[in-house]
Amino acid sequence: MKVKNRLFIVLACFLLFFAGSACYPPVQADAASQSLNLEQIQQKFASAVKNGKHSVSFTAPANLTTAQIRYALEQGAKSQNRLLAGSVQFRKQTNSASADAKYTIELSDDAFMKITRLKSEAAAKKAAAKALKNRKYSTNYYSDTSYYNIFVRMLKQHPEYNYNTVIWKNSNGAYGYHRGDGLSKKQQEEKQKAADKAAAAAASACVSSGMSAKEKAKAIHDYLIKNCAYDDSISLADKKYNDAFTAYGALVNGSAVCQGYAAAFNLMASKCGLQSMTVCGTSRGVAHAWTYIKSGDKYRYLDCTWDDAGKKPSYEYFYVDEQKMRQEHVWNALDFPAGDIKYAKYLAKL
Repeated sequence: MKVKNRLFIVLACFLLFFAGSACYPPVQADAASQSLNLEQIQQKFASAVKNGKHSVSFTAPANLTTAQIRYALEQGAKSQNRLLAGSVQFRKQTNSASADAKYTIELSDDAFMKITRLKSEAAAKKAAAKALKNRKYSTNYYSDTSYYNIFVRMLKQHPEYNYNTVIWKNSNGAYGYHRGDGLSKKQQEEKQKAADKAAAAAASACVSSGMSAKEKAKAIHDYLIKNCAYDDSISLADKKYNDAFTAYGALVNGSAVCQGYAAAFNLMASKCGLQSMTVCGTSRGVAHAWTYIKSGDKYRYLDCTWDDAGKKPSYEYFYVDEQKMRQEHVWNALDFPAGDIKYAKYLAKL
């Protein structure tokens, strides 16, 4: 199903209940009809969704509530990896001589959306990383326990794949990524591929085999500071797309803001086996982004932006621990847990 290009998409899910028992002429109960319980109704709905049927009829107790039938419909659809997303018409016919009623459900062509179900937090993190890497913007994800926030976090942690990428969430519980209005699909793909090519070339130029994780981090840190200038003309509050916020800006244009530095670091790190992710918060009173790396069994921080003192790098914020970083950097640790860094492996080598 095609998702509209905006941050939060609300697709109306309506059950249009056209009648109570008094609104239709009484009907004779079919002696051969079996009265279904809710579990059987759910199975009938599942079969209808699987086979693409647009009309479902059954006999069931007349005292069933609309909420019960809707729940059975939703559960039957979920069992077929579908979510209710469009209009459904409901008709109920009763007979005063019977405790049962005949129910008819009419399903519109767009009644359901196809979903990929996520069954664990680890699966959600892997799916979010791969969706960014492979630009899987047509996939609708769903989980009984919502992992929407994991998709939000993954985009913050890996801005190297953020080229006007937007998170969306549907009122029915589905969520995922889609392309924003700032770039066309062609423009987005061209910029991401160009940045990836530049990152591979830069990593090859400054990182050599046999380097430790710390040495690789230093090489990338120094390369970015020597080859990228901070763009003072860009406001961090500007919500419009700008190359300065991307790895493309840092590696191809040679000009970026903090998010661009961090994005470029991640992309270069992915080319040489170094695990890294971006941390977002504030520093010196403004919104800011910096880098978190795994070095052996150690976790360290670095900030290419604040260490950019011109052609000669500063190392005040290179390979420092959390205590040092928090002297001038503020962030919510729950949004950037140490364990998330391992998912960087799914983003390596496009």
